[in-house]
Amino acid sequence: MDHDHFICPVQRTPLRVDGDMLVGDEQRYPIRRGVPRFVADSNYADAFGLQWNTFKKTQFDSHTQTSITESRLEQAFGRPLAQLRGLRVLEAGSGAGRFTEILLKHGALVYSFDFSNAVDANHDNNTPNDGLTLFQADIGNIPFESDFFDAVVCLGVLQHTPSTPGSLKELRRVLKQGGQIVCDHYKYHPGNFTSLYMVWWYFIKRLAPAQQLAVTDRLTRFFFPIHWAFKDAPLAQMLLRRVSPINFYYGRFDLPKDTLFEWSRLDTHDRNTDHFKRHVTKRGFEYMFEVLGFARHEVFVGGTGYVGRAFK
Repeated sequence: MDHDHFICPVQRTPLRVDGDMLVGDEQRYPIRRGVPRFVADSNYADAFGLQWNTFKKTQFDSHTQTSITESRLEQAFGRPLAQLRGLRVLEAGSGAGRFTEILLKHGALVYSFDFSNAVDANHDNNTPNDGLTLFQADIGNIPFESDFFDAVVCLGVLQHTPSTPGSLKELRRVLKQGGQIVCDHYKYHPGNFTSLYMVWWYFIKRLAPAQQLAVTDRLTRFFFPIHWAFKDAPLAQMLLRRVSPINFYYGRFDLPKDTLFEWSRLDTHDRNTDHFKRHVTKRGFEYMFEVLGFARHEVFVGGTGYVGRAFK
């Protein structure tokens, strides 16, 4: 755990450890469970915090005995993950820590944060580990000096932040010259607006977090058996997607039925409770990297829609 390099996100001055606090010239930030907290306990990501503390291990490779997470991460980087050994890697938006687990496995020095209390789930899953520094912070105001990290990972996150370009700008700031950033984003698709998908989301996201969890769980328990009954009927699946609010992964992941059901429970909650939800075109995503002045970049289909891979 590295507490020596944090800076105050308000004053941009160094912080020092004083008991269970990080202390600066004017600001003080609590350290709870060894995790510095730079944001309020409650915020727009409360639903995600509840989600990841409920489904702590659901998507972990070590839990499913697969390489789904590792393959997704390696696809994003476009190189063997062993090359990250000894590098400072910032993970923005950790959730329960499924990618944290893989980064640590390959010897990266991982600095992982989330805006929500999902950092507590990550703490439960991935500590103790000398290579991991956890903190709770805002992606728009990261408490580190510029040019600090060798690589940045931000998967499944950008579309849920207040601003994709603003988030990318801040991630670029803390990345070293020559460093690599990998991220993904929901892609624009007419199907998003020709089904009840956005209608379900519009109403469910307005509920209190505990109600959201209960409602999305009931919806999954109702719709999953219907999807499963027609699992080998592509036309029926296409029609179901027009009305069903759940994520159904049969045929996409080689997982047993009970595991697919748990993934549906998790991602049905995820897709219907996010405070911010945006979709981009491939050209729109590419344009963001161009405007921010990355030395080179590429955007391709993968991850949650499009994967962006860029070097500063």
